[in-house]
Amino acid sequence: MKKTVLALFLLLAAIYTTGCNSIQERLAQPVATISGKVVVPGGQVPTGIKITVAGDSSKSAFVNSYGYYNLELKESGKFLLMARGEGFDPSFVWVDAKVEETVKPENITMSQKITNEALFMTSLIDFPDAKSFAIKAISPTWTQGTVEMNDNGENGDVLANDGIFSLRMTNITSGYQQYSIVWTDSDGKSNTVSDPHAESTYNKNSTIYIPEAAVKQVKGSVTSDLTGVNYSEVKLATKKGSRTTTLNSDGSYVFAMEGSGREYLVFRSETYHIKVVPVDLSSINVLEVPQTTLASKKSGELRVMLVASDFATCENPTVVGDFTNWQPQQLYDDGTYGDETAGDGVYTRTFTGIAAGYHKYAFNITSTNQVKDPYQESGDSSYSIIQVK
Repeated sequence: MKKTVLALFLLLAAIYTTGCNSIQERLAQPVATISGKVVVPGGQVPTGIKITVAGDSSKSAFVNSYGYYNLELKESGKFLLMARGEGFDPSFVWVDAKVEETVKPENITMSQKITNEALFMTSLIDFPDAKSFAIKAISPTWTQGTVEMNDNGENGDVLANDGIFSLRMTNITSGYQQYSIVWTDSDGKSNTVSDPHAESTYNKNSTIYIPEAAVKQVKGSVTSDLTGVNYSEVKLATKKGSRTTTLNSDGSYVFAMEGSGREYLVFRSETYHIKVVPVDLSSINVLEVPQTTLASKKSGELRVMLVASDFATCENPTVVGDFTNWQPQQLYDDGTYGDETAGDGVYTRTFTGIAAGYHKYAFNITSTNQVKDPYQESGDSSYSIIQVK
């Protein structure tokens, strides 16, 4: 009897000891800590923005009122963090996480949503067998039905061929839009699924909020060094060309805009050099813009401009093109090389002695990321195209 009791005692002690060690091991499990920040336009509060990990959206964190967030992951690796919030277009950041270390990724910059527009975003990390993606509207329905997403640096996509597919839909009904993601594999089989990073759900459907019209307008006119000109060929655009119009023949315009801080008006045509005008929408609903002077292209002149805020990351931007022998040439925001105003977030480079005709080019917004010009005169699948007189 004593031996039996002793054996039971030893068995229970072994189980208890092993269990405690197991709990201690779990408590002491090392993690990779990601400590980041979300940046939103001035006057906006990032409360409610959720950060999720591509490939496992259950790993998530909400940002605080100052935009800061913390995530803990159990393994090292390169991760894609997706940011979603009802008042902002989705955005993302890549981060290299290391166990037992705290890493600080680049800030996630989020733009305020545009009236009656929606930006959808998904990635190959969430659906590794996919070859293409589309968005299917559930309620309200769209006349287009299912619309293809893209990974070509256009129509809302940030970087071409990075495995992140995007779609910007315009002129859609405000309110809450229910939708599904449709991905197709290499055999052509389609799969309809929920968005793992959806802002919210309704009736078990992924849902995104479409903002209503904001009453803000800019009014102004342009002039130039030419006389007797019909200015209707000049395009006026903002936010990477997601909103575009043409000027009236006399150069006047009334342009609807959204935002509460610095935005940019971009004027472009084949007759005139590109012109970028910053405007402040922080405290006024109808903004009278001082008359803008466009410079007509002279023989052999070529000018490119890049608005840094159009991109989540923009570091020491350069331009490459057939007119640079495809070698990167620095863009400037210091009042030199044709840049008009130092420090206004508009990077510029003016070239002279360029052969007349059409030339291809692209921007390097970082050392590894190349994009087309969002406000291009024209372009092909890989490069923007500009005319030199």
